[in-house]
Amino acid sequence: MTRLFHSWIGCLSLLACLSLTACGSKDELDIGQLERRLAQNNESPHSPYFLNNPLPIGQGHLRILAIGNSFTIDALRYVSDILTNLGVDKATYSLYGATHSSASLEHWCEQALQDSLVELTHWGGAKMDVEQGTMQELLAQSWDVVVLIQKSEDAIHYETFNPWLHLLIDHILQHCPNPNLTLAWEMSWSYNDTHVTTYSNYGRWLLIALAAQTMTWNDGIDVVIPVGTAIQNARNTDLNSESQLTRDGWHLNEGVGCYIAACTVVQSLFAPVFGISILNDTMQIQIPQSPDTTHVYPLEPVTDENRPLCHQCVINAIEQPFNITKQLVSGVQSTLP
Repeated sequence: MTRLFHSWIGCLSLLACLSLTACGSKDELDIGQLERRLAQNNESPHSPYFLNNPLPIGQGHLRILAIGNSFTIDALRYVSDILTNLGVDKATYSLYGATHSSASLEHWCEQALQDSLVELTHWGGAKMDVEQGTMQELLAQSWDVVVLIQKSEDAIHYETFNPWLHLLIDHILQHCPNPNLTLAWEMSWSYNDTHVTTYSNYGRWLLIALAAQTMTWNDGIDVVIPVGTAIQNARNTDLNSESQLTRDGWHLNEGVGCYIAACTVVQSLFAPVFGISILNDTMQIQIPQSPDTTHVYPLEPVTDENRPLCHQCVINAIEQPFNITKQLVSGVQSTLP
């Protein structure tokens, strides 16, 4: 499989990113410098957002394995429901997750190299033949997309990605039989301001974005799923509240937050393959009569009134995965096909 690398640009970006992440407090972080670095990268002729390996458009099926942690679960929670609302036949896709709480790239690399037993969670669509086994046995099925993520506390530090990401990608490519496998990256979201000791939620997002940019240059990732940017977009709208779209300060609210994340997955991976758009989704998520008392913040419902704004946050993030929309107004203007 041919992979594109922009090593020399990535090294420069990495050095800049490392120097910036050396800061340790909200007061010490140079927001202006981070914003300028992101802007320079976005304007570079060597775009950090590219497709080395296209999604299987026209093949009529999509088999996805997401390897990650609880942030992976939040992003997958409503994907199947959205696909059903959009008329996608469950027989035409398979959606699975291999997840472990707080699991890092290093964790999954070790699981793969040690032949540990891993159990998959079926999140929707047709079932695969093997749902439990070693990573080698699970990967030996014909996946179309494998999605990876770094654990949230390390997502701001690119230096934590490797050598684990490279080793994990090598293992995936060695054992997955699909020569056209697409490697995707779920971009983490920033924490609620009240649940971090360093950096504001916006400062953390800037560091997450810089780390993800550097990774796309260096590590052979084909598609970025900009969940973190979609969530940060929403924090600049009326969708934001005290919870900042989280249920506990870290994980997404199981209403608007998880819905935005799922829409980002659908629009990034499923929309190009099945010719659908989240703009046509009509899903509602209501507040349960018996709310989960383990959540610090209450569920925030998805309604006919706020759903279009959720969609707009996602569309803007996919069009500009490393740029925050400062102001969003009613009515979605998009250049997406």
